[in-house]
Amino acid sequence: MSEEFDVIVIGGGVVGCALSWYLAHFDLRVLLLEKELDVCSGVSKANTGIIHSRSYWTPHTLKGEVHLRSLPWIKRAEKELDIEFLKTGALTVAFSQDELEFLRTLKERGKIEGAEILTPQEAHTLEPMMSDKMFAAYYDPETRVASPFKLNIALAEGAFLNGVRFIFGQEVVGFEEGKNNNIKVITKEGEYLSRFALNCAGLSSSYLAQRTGENIPSLQPLRGEYLVLDKECKSLVHHVLYPVPVGETKGILVSPTTDGNILVGPNLEPAEDEDTSTTKEGLKEVEEGGKKLIPSLPLSQVIATFSGLRPTLPARDFQIFFSSRFPSLLHLVGIESPGLTASFGIAEYAGDLLQKKGLKLREKRSFLFRSSFPVFRELSWEERERLIQEDADWGKIICRCEEVTVREVKHALLSSPGASTLDGLKRRVRVMMGRCQGSFCGMHLPFLMAETLGLEERKIIKSGRNSFYLGGETKEVTSDASFY
Repeated sequence: MSEEFDVIVIGGGVVGCALSWYLAHFDLRVLLLEKELDVCSGVSKANTGIIHSRSYWTPHTLKGEVHLRSLPWIKRAEKELDIEFLKTGALTVAFSQDELEFLRTLKERGKIEGAEILTPQEAHTLEPMMSDKMFAAYYDPETRVASPFKLNIALAEGAFLNGVRFIFGQEVVGFEEGKNNNIKVITKEGEYLSRFALNCAGLSSSYLAQRTGENIPSLQPLRGEYLVLDKECKSLVHHVLYPVPVGETKGILVSPTTDGNILVGPNLEPAEDEDTSTTKEGLKEVEEGGKKLIPSLPLSQVIATFSGLRPTLPARDFQIFFSSRFPSLLHLVGIESPGLTASFGIAEYAGDLLQKKGLKLREKRSFLFRSSFPVFRELSWEERERLIQEDADWGKIICRCEEVTVREVKHALLSSPGASTLDGLKRRVRVMMGRCQGSFCGMHLPFLMAETLGLEERKIIKSGRNSFYLGGETKEVTSDASFY
């Protein structure tokens, strides 16, 4: 514990990584601690990926304030992180005269150039497959779509590139006062000293706040289930399609993704013990909600289902406040939807609070922009040929569905912070995400990972500790076997 930091960020989800990347713009010693073996291993990996526009902010709330503060950062993040936010636009669909008033509220709230309320005929020119039962639709041209995990990982890589340290497998269990008004962050594996600490621990954030004596309710995880349609359905919808929301949720939507799939969901129900399983009843609800918007929804093209969790407080607002016991500890609790959109604004807001507490934010003279690694399936034939001539691994396809090469896998494993698990690899390069869901590449990836990282095949992990992908030998494998 000889090294001291200016800021310790607890949690490697999108908020923790956005904070780390934001702080990396300044002359600070920043450390990120994550209890899992990779970033984007919790709440942040499973959501709609929508970058909400001004129309969808929540007035008179902290989540609304940081949502609006995030929007100017979108173009800046695209440039500095070399990542694309797909500008799809959105249609919110009313099915009755009563629901029309909500569309007018959205239009007035956003005041977005080009936004308008459309007749059914006008809406069908944009989305021909939408229900004939619609009464009207609000068109918002500013809504975008991101890949939740690619954004999370890009933020982590951008932060690392600019000096932020990452230590994984560090579950924070408490805090103590350090010397010179510093704070000591205690994990199961060690202790770390810093001027400030930021509790961005997602589903564990209220627990850590309660451990410091804060009178804050426990988080209620709310589970949302999703259907993923094959890329063959890419032309089905072009915009994010919302129903008029009922209650606390934006409802079951149908949306394109950055990778060409169609996403349907989520429903919303309480979850126990952070349960991310899917249910027959929940998926049926998602199916019916999707068909309300797109009656011809091709359910035969569903290639995957999953669920995600929202760490919600009873008030359904974000809580960002300094600990009453440890003046250098900032808690960020209840960061649910629109946490992905708001992550940049949360970082800026937290930075302002740290400044008021005495942290000097002096911009670095030199800040490095992240450059994304080539994606083979997106390249022209000429570009592919050039790369193959430079490195034969570019010509070895290990994931046929997504056209992922051995070179891309090796890069994802050896980059910083790189993938150390199969799920981490999946989130970086989309292996096991295609139509066959890993039936082919899932057999070969552990051997490639083991070879690249210098590990035994039996030590390859799917996600968390002890989730070993290979349980034992079923037949003899010769030493000269080639799988890719």
